[in-house]
Amino acid sequence: MSEERIRELFDGALGYLRLLAAEAHPSRFDEPVDAARRSGADDRTLAELEQVRRLALEVQANYDRRQERDMRHAALLDVARELIHPHDFGELLRLTCRRARTLCSLDMAYISLYDPATGASTVQAVDGHCSALTPGFTVPPNGGLGNAAASTGAPNWTSDYLKDTTFKHSPQIDSTVRAEGLRALIAVPLHSNGTQLGALYAGHRAVRHFTPDEVAQMGMLGEMAAAALEAMKWVEGVKARAQDAARDARAVERELRAVQRLARAHAALLDQVADGAGPRHLLTAVAELLDGWVLLEDADGNTWGSAGRPPQMPADPAALRAVSLEAHADRWVVACGADHWVAPVFADRTQLGQLVLHRATPLDEEGSRLMYACARVLALVMRRRVGPHDPAAREELLEALLTPGPGSANRARGQARTLGLDLSEPHVVLAARPADGLTDRVRAWARAYAQDRQGLHVCHDDHVVLLLPGDDAVAAGHATTARAATAGCPVTVGADGPVTDPEAVAPAYRRATRALDALATLGASSCVASAEDLGSLTMLLTDERDVDGFVRHTIGPVLDFDAQRSADLVVTLDSYFLSGGSPTRAAEQLFIHPNTVSRRLERVTDLLGTGWQEPARSLEIQLALRLHRIRQSLQSAHPPVSSGTSDAA
Repeated sequence: MSEERIRELFDGALGYLRLLAAEAHPSRFDEPVDAARRSGADDRTLAELEQVRRLALEVQANYDRRQERDMRHAALLDVARELIHPHDFGELLRLTCRRARTLCSLDMAYISLYDPATGASTVQAVDGHCSALTPGFTVPPNGGLGNAAASTGAPNWTSDYLKDTTFKHSPQIDSTVRAEGLRALIAVPLHSNGTQLGALYAGHRAVRHFTPDEVAQMGMLGEMAAAALEAMKWVEGVKARAQDAARDARAVERELRAVQRLARAHAALLDQVADGAGPRHLLTAVAELLDGWVLLEDADGNTWGSAGRPPQMPADPAALRAVSLEAHADRWVVACGADHWVAPVFADRTQLGQLVLHRATPLDEEGSRLMYACARVLALVMRRRVGPHDPAAREELLEALLTPGPGSANRARGQARTLGLDLSEPHVVLAARPADGLTDRVRAWARAYAQDRQGLHVCHDDHVVLLLPGDDAVAAGHATTARAATAGCPVTVGADGPVTDPEAVAPAYRRATRALDALATLGASSCVASAEDLGSLTMLLTDERDVDGFVRHTIGPVLDFDAQRSADLVVTLDSYFLSGGSPTRAAEQLFIHPNTVSRRLERVTDLLGTGWQEPARSLEIQLALRLHRIRQSLQSAHPPVSSGTSDAA
């Protein structure tokens, strides 16, 4: 190689070194080659200088990439410093989106967070958006870069999203990308300790090929953001638990002070009871404790006393009765309007009365507890004074009437007189089955209704038994269903009576329950019927088929007359119906004179009443006659074996 050629190559290389040292623009790297060409360098020298130019450009590109990487690393450090500063959750998400844009000079960035409760991911923060579609957008569970990144645990990217067919698309995501005008897109999963938090997206509105450095840096940003989000969640969780603990501590402290005040008030009232204080003295203390006017009534509505300044506008009595019913059902204090409250006064399951309070300020939870405690103390005084109107004694009386035993009728009459009842007066028996079962509200209504009607009540199985004064059972049943519906306790009623003897109550109750069961079989809810209304249907539609009771109830007087007089009224009546209601044909069948048949039918009218030939009544009589005839024929065909015959055999 000649010295001149070496000089040319040296000058060219030196020129490129100067360009590299000056960080010249790549367009100036053609100058050494052009200068050599103008000086007449041969082709070989030009080719070698061209190779030097390419190497110099590569050196400069490597330097630029390293410098750019250092800048991005510095930017990542800045981002890390920003993320560890205190932020609220929303601010942290917005900061992450903003830094994702600036880190790679992109047009838009957004974050979606995964909700384990719903299994959906929703966009929570956006930066650089130009449509209203992205904020709040729910990411479909299938398709798109975010789901692919979540499944692989690594960033996924594309240079032109809508034209890329290497991954599964989602119509909803494609529509959002199209609305934002995005082309290039990268999705980075947000994971922390194996838990999926969401995904970080960044996009550009032009075709762009993400470099490995950019992908790596976005991945690092995603890791830092996930760690910051997890730390923020932990910090917020700690703060929330600390706030809850402080709030619980304050609540416990308030509760403790309230319990102490309640205990002191309760003890003061009990001291007065122990000292023999009566209702009026106690009510004065209760009025002071509750800061209002108080009224104590017994279960029959009689006033036992009051204290405090009476209200200018008394509460509606009907509304107070309804609220009292609810209070006894709930065993708690119930408001009546804006300035009246009612507390139940009871002992065991016995409803003794109610305590009514009027005050100008609302009654809070502590006040309700205090009022309830006052009512319980007043129950001690009322229980000590209960006499003839004791609800427990009244229930025990009706239980005894429904399950009679030897000598029970005389005992029942004595108990009734003690309670101010006269069982020789007409009473009706009702069996009322509530639509919603025997709830506390139904029991409270039944007590109040029986007391209001001066009757008795008791709960049996799935229904309420009522013994009420009156001589029309069905009318009493209709009145009962109306009152029950008004109280919000719809009932279906089987009725029977009237009865004027304690021993007649149990049979009347059995007939009433059979009528009630027949109504249930017919699907007739909230209706009223008696065994007499339903006739043979009570025997056909219920499980308890009392054939003997039905026959005796329908033609008993005729059977008794025949047994005493041998008048053949049953045979005559049977032949009369079998002959189509013709006395003449009945006489022919019986081989007697028609006048004899007529006289016997007149006797039947005397025994059964004038309406026995009406269609519904005659149907019942014919069924009873048929049952009687079949039973007699069976007994004739299979007579009972006497003990002597058995021994002889």
